[in-house]
Amino acid sequence: MYGYTMHVPAPADAYRALHRAVLDVVGDDGVEGLILHLAYETDAGFDLTEVWESKDQLDAFNATVFPQAAARAGVPMEGPPPETVEFEPIGVMTPRVFDSDAPA
Repeated sequence: MYGYTMHVPAPADAYRALHRAVLDVVGDDGVEGLILHLAYETDAGFDLTEVWESKDQLDAFNATVFPQAAARAGVPMEGPPPETVEFEPIGVMTPRVFDSDAPA
C-alpha cells in the first residue's frame, strides 16, 4: 500500500470542483487501486489524504484522469506543488462510502 497527505493552500471550493470533475471523468467505473480518499478543510485551505494499493496506480491516475478532471474543473494548477507527506499505511478500514453533501 501507498499513502500520502497533501496540504493544499487553496479554497475548499477548488477541491469540490476537482472532486466533481474526477467523478465525471471516471464515471461508474471508479478509480482502480484507490482504497481511501479523505479531504477536509483547514485554516490554510484543505488537506487530502489518500491510500492506494500501489504508488504505480496513483501515478497512472495522475497521468490520465487528473489532467482531464483539472481541465474540466477549470481550476488553475500553476504555482508550486502542494506540500506532500508520504507514508506506508499499516492498516485501513473502510466499511462504507460517506459523502458530506449527501442527505442525512
